[in-house]
Amino acid sequence: MPTDVRELKKLVRDAKQATAELENADLRRVAFERVLDHLLGNGADDARAASGCDPIRDTSTTTASPDADEAFADEQQRVDAIATYFKIAPDHVDHLFDASEEAPALALHSSSLDGTSAGATRQIALLVAGSRTALGKRTTTSHIREVVEGYRRLDSSNFMGTLAGMTELSVLGGARSPNRVVRMKVTGAEKARDLAQRLIGE
Repeated sequence: MPTDVRELKKLVRDAKQATAELENADLRRVAFERVLDHLLGNGADDARAASGCDPIRDTSTTTASPDADEAFADEQQRVDAIATYFKIAPDHVDHLFDASEEAPALALHSSSLDGTSAGATRQIALLVAGSRTALGKRTTTSHIREVVEGYRRLDSSNFMGTLAGMTELSVLGGARSPNRVVRMKVTGAEKARDLAQRLIGE
């Protein structure tokens, strides 16, 4: 976790800026807490990775309170949260994602993806991790792999290597683990937003 006061203040400003456009005060508060928690968590993950100590804990049932879960129970609230994260208009969210269910699904036409398996995998990873982060959901390599496979871009021999080589993500856990936790870095969030905006022509 960041310990420098200036860095902490910057993360708070970033979280406020990311959620400022949400009109609903309750939704804005929950979104702010989730974004800030995500930013702070990435700092801790990077520190663990640098030290060579990288314990993995399943926090999927403890990171969100019941109130937080209710905040995204409505499809329009999920759309608004995703739109805010990617900085796109809510009306354009359905060009990229299906937010009708609790977990967002990638709805991008396959022709919009990079023509190579590795390139498409990187794009899918940014969009999947970004949309799940926007809703406060934990992302694993299995979530990304399932989508890549669904788009028929899976290169099973290089899939994990492609993800691990992305500087925009932190892929936690042992190299031989079949399902590793994926965390979006700040630079990854920025690149995911650029990608989403380019794909919808904003």
